[in-house]
Amino acid sequence: MKKVTLLMIFILLFSINILAGDLSKEEIIIEMKKITVITNRDIRLEMYDILSGKLGLKVADDTIINEFSGSGSKTTRPFNFKTAWEVFWESEQGIQISLYDKEGNFIESVASQMEPGKGNSYNPRKGTFCLNIFSMGDWKIKIIVVE
Repeated sequence: MKKVTLLMIFILLFSINILAGDLSKEEIIIEMKKITVITNRDIRLEMYDILSGKLGLKVADDTIINEFSGSGSKTTRPFNFKTAWEVFWESEQGIQISLYDKEGNFIESVASQMEPGKGNSYNPRKGTFCLNIFSMGDWKIKIIVVE
């Protein structure tokens, strides 16, 4: 299945990159139909962004709620979500991220990654929360609004 997905992505990237900026309405619809069948949300969005760029459209920036960085343990100040949100992380030594409500009650583990690397986690919860981050090395976290 991964090979088929990768092949589709390659074909889509190739076809979008070959197209000139002057696409007809029909050609745009064809390209959009190719993109809509991609099941991976992140790849599909990236393909839309590529097509938008080819059409001369500005791609919207993510609405960042907050960004954090550090080493070791940290509890963030509370922040409010009025819509769904997603947390992205990068860690040099693995990372554990836990979600707490504004009273300090544990809600759930957002991330538990034992190896260095990057990741992300979607959360539909609304309200006021804080994160507790634990890592033995340096880490970075970005939280964005998902609309």
